[in-house]
Amino acid sequence: MSDVFHALRRLSPRDLQRYAAACLRAYCDAKLIRHPSLDALLAHLNRYPESGSLVEWERKGALLPLNGRGDTMPRDLAQSIAPQDIEEFTYLVDGAVEVGIVDMYGAPTALPVELAGKITLILSKNSIDLPTLSIRFPGNETEI
Repeated sequence: MSDVFHALRRLSPRDLQRYAAACLRAYCDAKLIRHPSLDALLAHLNRYPESGSLVEWERKGALLPLNGRGDTMPRDLAQSIAPQDIEEFTYLVDGAVEVGIVDMYGAPTALPVELAGKITLILSKNSIDLPTLSIRFPGNETEI
């Protein structure tokens, strides 16, 4: 796991957001959690802007039915998740969203990497393979 944490620290904010979304997708696939609101959230997280308006991106995310900001999830989604998985699922959704927005209005911190790290620990605890993490630097590619 230390290799994963080291690799996470080297990701750009956009790539870290996409990795958190990939982890959420892996968890949902493993637990057979499917819902249009989840698809919409994952699509939104994967559209984290390289540049441009993070504020507009964040505003659009807040309007989603499943938005990871403490709002109640759609009832039919909640009913489709095994009761023992609801708390973890909610944590993963909230964490994946926070990875992208926690530093939006202040100086960069270690929080996005810490959140992504906690997400990977939950996947590992559930024996869910982590998505491949590739880091590319000129002349060097690391894959974990």
